[in-house]
Amino acid sequence: MDVHRKTVGDIEVTALYDGFINMPPTWIQDMSGEEFERRLGLKSGQQGRVTVNSFLLKMGDTYAMVDAGSGPTMGPNLGLQPDSLRTLGVEPDQISAVFLTHFHPDHSNGLIDAEGNRLYPNAEIYAHEREAAFWLNELPAGVPEMATRVVGNIRLAAKAYADRMHWVREGEVMSGIAAVPLPGHTPGHTGWLVQSRGEGLIVWGDLVHVCAIQVEMPEAVMTFDIDQESARTSRRRGLDMVATDRLSVAGAHLDFPGFGTIERNGAGYRYVPA
Repeated sequence: MDVHRKTVGDIEVTALYDGFINMPPTWIQDMSGEEFERRLGLKSGQQGRVTVNSFLLKMGDTYAMVDAGSGPTMGPNLGLQPDSLRTLGVEPDQISAVFLTHFHPDHSNGLIDAEGNRLYPNAEIYAHEREAAFWLNELPAGVPEMATRVVGNIRLAAKAYADRMHWVREGEVMSGIAAVPLPGHTPGHTGWLVQSRGEGLIVWGDLVHVCAIQVEMPEAVMTFDIDQESARTSRRRGLDMVATDRLSVAGAHLDFPGFGTIERNGAGYRYVPA
């Protein structure tokens, strides 16, 4: 696979491909199958496809990542991130930090191997404190079924790095890397803002799952968003911030490699791939 890299001042950001997920129309709340197919250009009965991306950061001689992929937990179409790293000549023990956008399995399960051991032995892990409060305690009643299904593996990954976990709120956590809370998809869902020499890029995690729908229709939510109204609010705020501040974006579920920009389009927005 070709190498896709974007330079943000002195920081290199390289896309890592983890695989893809087939997406039925039922994942979009309150949208008919016909409308889903029309917007994605699909044939009748055809499923969509959602890419899973994460991102390697090179800061001088130091490597870090935003998100860790799926690991061996989500079937044969996923779990390719370690291979993507090795293609770049980077080994897991060279990763010094992993910044998690949230704890969903396609972002955090890749922290550990099939036996539950650390895959990145020298990495410090950074995530929002509200992710810990939600996933590492008893889940509240009424959460989407997906949350109860995946919480076991999430806790295994967190346990493996218990002495390396750093719980953050907002703002800079190290030089050039800042947490931007974007709650709703999960309680502590976080974008990671990369800044250097006056340039900026935000790795926005799952702010947008389906670009062909949710950029034009920020109100469209996923059935497994924990707090759907907060997800709508964060998406509108995030899109406005990116367009206003002229930031580049890197999306976990934008078509690989996931780099682009957001432009205003009348009262809405338009995604422009890099």
